Amino acid sequence: MALHTDTIAALATPPGESGIAVIRVSGVDALSALSRVLRTPAGEAFRGEWEHRRLYHGRFVAADGTPVDEVMAAVMRAPESYTGEDVAEISCHGGSAVVARVLESLFAPDVRPAQPGEFTRRAFLNGKMDLIQAEAVADLIHARTELQRSVAERQLRGALSRRIDALADDMLGLLGLIEANIDFIEEDIDALDVPESLARIERQRAEIDDLLASAAFAGPLRDGSRVVIAGPVNAGKSSLFNRLVGESRAIVTEIPGTTRDVLRESVSIDGVPFVIHDTAGLRDTAPDRVESIGIDRARDAARAADVVVFVIDGSESLPAETRRALAQLDVDRAVMVVNKVDRPVHGDPPIRSGLTVVRASAETGEGLGELKASLLRVARSDELTRMARDRVILNARLAALLESAREPLADLGRAIRDREALEILAARARDVLS
Repeated sequence: MALHTDTIAALATPPGESGIAVIRVSGVDALSALSRVLRTPAGEAFRGEWEHRRLYHGRFVAADGTPVDEVMAAVMRAPESYTGEDVAEISCHGGSAVVARVLESLFAPDVRPAQPGEFTRRAFLNGKMDLIQAEAVADLIHARTELQRSVAERQLRGALSRRIDALADDMLGLLGLIEANIDFIEEDIDALDVPESLARIERQRAEIDDLLASAAFAGPLRDGSRVVIAGPVNAGKSSLFNRLVGESRAIVTEIPGTTRDVLRESVSIDGVPFVIHDTAGLRDTAPDRVESIGIDRARDAARAADVVVFVIDGSESLPAETRRALAQLDVDRAVMVVNKVDRPVHGDPPIRSGLTVVRASAETGEGLGELKASLLRVARSDELTRMARDRVILNARLAALLESAREPLADLGRAIRDREALEILAARARDVLS
C-alpha cells in the first residue's frame, strides 16, 4: 500500500536536448493529472478508466487547453509499478522548451516536483525493493563501464539481498529454537542441539567472511583504481597522461615544471575503471613556491595511489635524486616507464628486482598496450573482474553492518559452548540480528 498521499512529477531522463524525454508522474492523483493534460489525437478527452500497462497516443495540452506536444503516455497502476503507486510516464520531444511546458502544465495543487531520488525512495518505502536494490539503482545509473553495469544489475536483481536475507533467516531460525526451549524446557540447555547450533554459527561466520572479502574491491569498482604518474621534470609524464586518457588534457612543453597541479581523468581499460593523475615533476629544489606546492601534492598523490607509474627519460642520464626516488618505490604497486625509446637510448637504467618495467614512447604510442596491461596486472584488475562477474560486491555501508555482526556472533558461539542460560543465548542472537 502506498505510504504517500501526495503526487510527484519530474523529468526521468537526463536534462538537455534530446529526441525524446520521459516525464514520470507517481502518486494517488497521477492518473487524474493525466486526464487533465492528455487528449486524443482528435483533441477529445479520453473516456473510461486508464488501463494498466497500456500505451496511449495523444496530444498534451496546457491548463488553458493550448496544445503543447504530441506524446505517448504509459500507464501502470498500483501496486504493479516501479514505485508501487499509480504511475504515468509521458514521452514527449526532448527540447528544453517542450519539457519545461509539460512540467509546468503538470504541476498543480495536486502534483508537486519530485525531490532527487524520490521515485526510488518511494519504491523502497512501498516495498518494491530493499535498500540494497535501491542503492543498486544509483550504481546502475552512474555505471561508466561494463563491469560496473553488470555488478549493479546483479545487485538490482537481488543477488546480494538474497544472501543477506539467508543469513538473517538462518539466525532467526536459531533464535526460534532457543525461544522454543525457553517456553517449554525451563533453563535446560541440553534441550538445545549444541553441536548443530555451533555448526550453524560457523556457517554464518564463513558466509560473512566470504561476503566481506569482496568489500576491498568496492572502491576500485565504483571510483576506479587511482593511478598516479610521477617522475622527474621533462620525463614525458604529461604526454603519457594524454596518451592514456586519449586526448590533450595536460599542457605539454619543453619547459621544466610546466605541470603545477594534479590533473585527474577517468578512463576505462578493458572495461575496468581507472582514474589517471598527472602530477608535477619531482625535483629536490623548485625554482618557485607554486612549483614547490605542486611537488608536495605530487608526493601526497603518489603515497595515496593504488598504482604509481614512475616515468623516466630513457634518452638522458638519471640524476641522483631520481635514482633515490626509484629506490623508494613499492615494487608491488609501481610500474617504471622508460620513456622516449623513439630516441637514442642513454645506457640501461637501474632496474630494481621485482619492479614492473615498460619501455615506451609517449610521442609515438609505442609500448602503450604493454603499459595498460601492466596497470591491469598491478591493480589486481583480473581479481576485481573475476570477483565482479562471479560474486557480489559489498559497499561500505553493508561491509560495516556485517563487520559489526562478527563480534556478537562470536559471543553467541562462546555462550552456547559455555552452556549459558537460554535467555542469555536469545539476547545474544538478537544482538547478531540487530
